[in-house]
Amino acid sequence: MIKLSLDLVFLFFRTWFRIFNRIEVIGLEKVPKEGPLIIACNHLSIADPPALLAFTALARRVNVMAKKELFSIPVLGWFILRWGAIPVDRKKEGGDLGALRGSLNVLKKNGLLTIFPEGTRAQGRKLQAKSGVAFLAHKSGAPVLTARIFNSDNFAKLGKITIKYGNITHFEPQEDIKAAYAQFSESLLSDIFSITKE
Repeated sequence: MIKLSLDLVFLFFRTWFRIFNRIEVIGLEKVPKEGPLIIACNHLSIADPPALLAFTALARRVNVMAKKELFSIPVLGWFILRWGAIPVDRKKEGGDLGALRGSLNVLKKNGLLTIFPEGTRAQGRKLQAKSGVAFLAHKSGAPVLTARIFNSDNFAKLGKITIKYGNITHFEPQEDIKAAYAQFSESLLSDIFSITKE
C-alpha cells in the first residue's frame, strides 16, 4: 500500500514537472540497477528533492536524507518517513550521528541514498561541501554518482528544469582520513559543477 502511494506521488511529480517545467532528464541510464549507491547533487530550491527522486525512482527505489523539520509537518511527515526518508538535524554540532547510522544502514542493504552535499539550498552562494558523503562512501564502500540540477530555482516561474547525471566516483582512503574526507568532498562538488547541459 505504501509502495503504491509512493509510486503515485512520484508519478504526480513527474507529470507536474513535465507539464509546467518542461523538465529534461539526461543520463538516467547511468544509475546502476542494484548495489549500494550514493547520488550526490547540487541544491538550488525546494523543487530539487521531488524532481530528482521522482525521476531516479524510474531506475530503482531511492532514499533521501531530509531536514528534520519536514517530519513535523502533518501528513507530509508521516508519509516521507514511511517512504524511506532519513531525518537529519542540520544544527547538531559534529553532525547528526543518528542520520549517518540510518544512511549507512540503507547502503549496507544495497540501497540507493540521495544526498545534497552542500547541506542546504545554495541560493546563489558558493557553499563548502559537507563531509557526510565522503564518510558514508568510506564506511559503506558505495560508489558515488554525481548529478546536477539546472534552473530549478525558477520552477515557480515555470522555467525549464534540467537534471543531468554525471559520473561515478569512488572514495580512496588515505593515511590522513580527515584530509581525505575534505579532499573528496571538494572534488565531488567540483565534479557536480563541471556537469554541463550539453
